[in-house]
Amino acid sequence: MAQAGSMLVNIKKLIGDPDSDYLDDTTGLTWLDEAQQRFCDEVLALDEIQDFTITSKINRYDLATDSVLPIAVMWYLNSTRKLSYRPPDLWYKLEAARSNATGTPNNYTVLRRQLVIGPEVPQTASKTATASGLMSAATATPNLSAASGTFRSKGFVKVEDEVMEYTGVATTTLTGAVRGVHGTTAASHASGVTVTQVDFQMTYRKSPIALATGASPEIPKPWHRYLEKYALYLAWLARGDSAKAQVALEEFEALERSAKKSVGRRVMDGVLR
Repeated sequence: MAQAGSMLVNIKKLIGDPDSDYLDDTTGLTWLDEAQQRFCDEVLALDEIQDFTITSKINRYDLATDSVLPIAVMWYLNSTRKLSYRPPDLWYKLEAARSNATGTPNNYTVLRRQLVIGPEVPQTASKTATASGLMSAATATPNLSAASGTFRSKGFVKVEDEVMEYTGVATTTLTGAVRGVHGTTAASHASGVTVTQVDFQMTYRKSPIALATGASPEIPKPWHRYLEKYALYLAWLARGDSAKAQVALEEFEALERSAKKSVGRRVMDGVLR
């Protein structure tokens, strides 16, 4: 996958600017960031999942720093259900009508960069176990103090900063574990660390991470030329060649139209990712 630095090298070659007189890395990264954000706004939004564990009687949870718009919240404790969104003005009415109630939440809202579930607050905390022995970053069957009877038959658990998905449980192991899901990193964990069941998840629209020269864009690889063409258009403008800038702009706009059509077909086919 192309890195931002190699994309800038290509653009400098195209405009004949090996000494970065018109395009330095700082400016070029800014242009690539602008293009990536435009792609996410106009063509294909980036989605991510944030995993939550529950503390008894707590109903407010911080959003991920890159979260722009929560689009779905799934609840797994006791029963699997999709919570319904309520705007803040209706949320306060719900809370007033059912103040201090405990039970299974049915709704959520977003207040001051926090996801709020309710109006009932959870009665119990997420179930936990402890790791039994060292857990390497590649372990697919983590050993625990207890698994069967503690955790759901399949789902997600959180261990320190890592989230892992599993497909089954045995007496003292999780089976079929996929490590480092949902933007987390598979890591080694010491014996005795706490393993906690993930009891609800939020799917959200996210902002793309600002690019560095050694980083690859977050948008799909087939559309990296979209970013290059946008930066090339701005580079020709900076160099003062409006004719070549216009050509690059037209090529960029053609790529954008093509990308929209392609994404539209994938949505219809149900294979967006």
